[in-house]
Amino acid sequence: MELDVQALLTEGLPDSAVPRRRIAIVGAGMAGLTAGLLLKEAGHDVTILEGQNRTGGRILTYRGFAGDMYGEFGAMRFPKQHPLVQWLIQHFGLATKPFPMYDEDTFIYLQGKGVRRQSFDAGEFTYDLKRGETGLTPHDLLRHTVQPLVTIMESEDKTAAWRRILTDYDRYTLVGYLKERGLSDGALSMLGPLFNLEGRYHFSLVEWFSHYYEDVFGDLVYLVNGADSLPRAFEPFLMDDIRFGAQVHAVDQTDTSVEVHYRVGRAAHQLTAEECIVTAPFAGLRHMEIRGLDPDKWTAIRNTYYGRAHKLFMQFSERWWESVYDISHGLTVTDLAIRNVVYPPAGQDTRYHKGVLIASYCWEQDSMPYTPLAAEESIAQALEDLSKIHPEARETFEFGVYKDWALDWFACGIGPLFRAFEMNESFYDDVIRPVNRVWFANDACDRRHRRWAEGAIKAAVKNAYAIHTGMRDSIPWKD
Repeated sequence: MELDVQALLTEGLPDSAVPRRRIAIVGAGMAGLTAGLLLKEAGHDVTILEGQNRTGGRILTYRGFAGDMYGEFGAMRFPKQHPLVQWLIQHFGLATKPFPMYDEDTFIYLQGKGVRRQSFDAGEFTYDLKRGETGLTPHDLLRHTVQPLVTIMESEDKTAAWRRILTDYDRYTLVGYLKERGLSDGALSMLGPLFNLEGRYHFSLVEWFSHYYEDVFGDLVYLVNGADSLPRAFEPFLMDDIRFGAQVHAVDQTDTSVEVHYRVGRAAHQLTAEECIVTAPFAGLRHMEIRGLDPDKWTAIRNTYYGRAHKLFMQFSERWWESVYDISHGLTVTDLAIRNVVYPPAGQDTRYHKGVLIASYCWEQDSMPYTPLAAEESIAQALEDLSKIHPEARETFEFGVYKDWALDWFACGIGPLFRAFEMNESFYDDVIRPVNRVWFANDACDRRHRRWAEGAIKAAVKNAYAIHTGMRDSIPWKD
C-alpha cells in the first residue's frame, strides 16, 4: 500500500470508524510534534512527554551571541526538494532565505597549503593518482566512478530504479564500492576531504548515493528567525498537551493499554494510554524498559547506528570573511582537525560589524578528537587551526561555543546512518514496525531521509495514520 503522505499532512487524517483514543507520545521533536498535531486535530487525546525544557529535539538554536545573532547547533538548512518540511514552513508562515553551500571564494586547505576553491588543482598537491585519474577534476572523477548507479536512475522509471539500486547495491559500503570500481588509494585520499566522504566511507553506499544524486545540498533555505521557529510554531496548538522535564524510563503494555513511566525531578509518574508512539532515538531506548518487544525488534534497536558530530561556533568583532575574502556563504574544507569551516548566511546581525561562523563542523571519526577535550580547549585548538587559513581570526576572536551531539543524553548523536545490508533487508522492516501498542516514529524510521527533519515528519505521519485507521497488524507505510 502506497500512502500519500503529503496529502495526509496537508489535509489531515481521514474519517475513520476506529474509536478515538488516548495516545502518549515520547519526545517533542519534529516527529512527536507532527504526530501529536495530526492526532489531536483528528479528535484523539494526546499527551507528549518531553525530557528537556524545550521542543525541537535536534533542532537547537543558540541565541547567546551579541545582538540578534544566533547559531544552529542542529538543523540549519532545509532542502527545497523535501516537500513535507517545506509545506510546514509555508503553512506556519515562516520567512526563509537561500542557504547556498557553494562559494568559489572559499578555501581548500590540504597538506599545509590553502587555495581558493576556484583555483584548486590536484596536480599541485601530493596524491598518488593512477593514469586516467589525473585527467579528471575531482568532481568528474567521483561522478565517473558512480556512473553505473546514475545510469540506472536516468534510464528507468524512478520507482523501479530506486528498487533496483536497493536490491543490487545495498551490500556495499561507499569505500568498498569505490575500491571495487578501481579508485586508487591516492584518489580516495583526495576525494575524502574534498567531498566530506571520509566520515561516510564505511557506511551505506546507497544512502550516500541517494543524497548525492538528489543533490540535497544544491537548493537550501534557512529560517530567518532561527530553525527553532519551526518546532515552536507547533506550540500554540500543543503546548498544553506537552509535559516538559518528563524523562521516560519504562513502557509497559497489555492487550488493551500502555502505561508510560516517567520522572520529573525526583517524583515518579505514570501515564495510562491506549497507544504509545516512541519518537526518542533508538540509541536512548537501550536505557529504557519497554516490555513486550520481541528479540528481532530489540536487535533492530540495538543495531541502529547513530553518528557523531559537533559544531563549534565563534563570534568575531568583525566579519572579516566578507570584508577581506569576499565570502558570504559556503564551506571551506580542510584536512585539519577542524575539518570544515562554514560561513552561515543565517544568524548574522547586519546592524553591526560583529559576526559568527562555524569554525569546526565535523562528522564521525573527524569529530572524535574533539570529544575528550574540555570545551575551552576545543575552542582554543579550533582557533589555532582556523588562523592557519584566516590569520584575521586570532585578533578578532571574542568567544566560542561548542556542542558535541554524541554527549547529548536525549539525542545520542547527530542522527542515524545506514550501514551495508540495512536498507533492503529485514533489518529495516524491524526498525519501522510497531509491536502491539508501542509505535516507533523518528528519523531512523524513514529509508530516504535519515538525519533530516523530512524523515522524522514522514515517519510521524505514517504512524499517526496507522493508529488512526486501526492498521495494527500490517506495515502499510514502507517506502
